[in-house]
Amino acid sequence: MGIANVKLALIDKKTNKVITGAEGINSNESDTTGIFTVDESTSYGVASLNLTNLAGTLTDIYGSNKIVYVAQGKAAPQAVLTVNALPNEVHAKILGQTPDGKGGFELGGKSDAYVALLAESAESFDEDKPVYVGFYKVVGQEASANMQTNNAAENRTQDAITFRAIERGGDGFGKFFYSDAEAFDEAAMEKDVFLTA
Repeated sequence: MGIANVKLALIDKKTNKVITGAEGINSNESDTTGIFTVDESTSYGVASLNLTNLAGTLTDIYGSNKIVYVAQGKAAPQAVLTVNALPNEVHAKILGQTPDGKGGFELGGKSDAYVALLAESAESFDEDKPVYVGFYKVVGQEASANMQTNNAAENRTQDAITFRAIERGGDGFGKFFYSDAEAFDEAAMEKDVFLTA
């Protein structure tokens, strides 16, 4: 299927609305969208977005020596975003690393940054029909980082951030969007994922 890009926005943890301007993901007072697009022009491209825990655990319920029902636990979706070279300040903002005003950012700690995420992929046999997955509210974590010496070959590392989904009130965790669906509306999709004031 491949992956074309991932859009990220910092959101207010109470209202779930996109934060714009200097406090937003782009750290720019004139930014009115609050959305950063991870692609080949901004980050040398997205390497992968791995989705897991999309369904809860199934548990067999027995009665009269038979399986009479299957109980399904609640899903706990998460996504691992791997990027070739995410800009450092965007990286720090989505992890909630506190800046010191001198180019330094807090190492470790608890993230208090909430993010909305929208990824664009494609149908298995039709690259002209994007498939999207949107998460309304996630919190990111980068548990480890690896620095290696160059030798006969360059050793490159990627940014791998695990996002854990949080339900946005009655809206749930997010949605899949299929561009080949008759009622698909790209603008409505973006408004659904990235709430604005």
